[in-house]
Amino acid sequence: MESNNNLEIIAAAKILSLVSNVDGVIDKKEKNIICIILHDFFDISLDEASQILLKSKKELKKSDDVYNFSKILNQEFTYQDKIDFICCCFEVALADDNLHYLENHFIKKIAYILKIEDEDLINAKKEIKKYLS
Repeated sequence: MESNNNLEIIAAAKILSLVSNVDGVIDKKEKNIICIILHDFFDISLDEASQILLKSKKELKKSDDVYNFSKILNQEFTYQDKIDFICCCFEVALADDNLHYLENHFIKKIAYILKIEDEDLINAKKEIKKYLS
C-alpha cells in the first residue's frame, strides 16, 4: 500500500510496537521486522521507517490507546489492507518463533476493531505461520 498520510503510518507503527511489547519483551529482531514492514507496506525508506518507529515509541509513553490508533487505520485502509496489516501483526508477534497468548489476544482485539471477519483472521494467522516456517 502506498501512503503519504503520516498519521496512518505512525498509527501502524504504534500498533506494531504494541504487538511487539505485549509479551513484555521487545527484541532487536522485532524492531527490524517492524521497520521492514513499514518500509514495504507504506513504500517509505528504511531510514524513514526507523525514524517513525522511534517517534511512535516516544509517543506511546503518552498514550497507548490501541482503539484510537486502529480507528485511524479503519478509516484509511481497504478491507484487504486491513487483512494485510493483521498479517504484519502476526509477523511481528512470531519474530521470536513463539506466538505468546497475549500477543494472539491483542491481535484479535485489533482485528475486531478493524472489523475483520474471524475466517480472515484465522487465514491470516495460518498464512504467516506457513510463510515463516
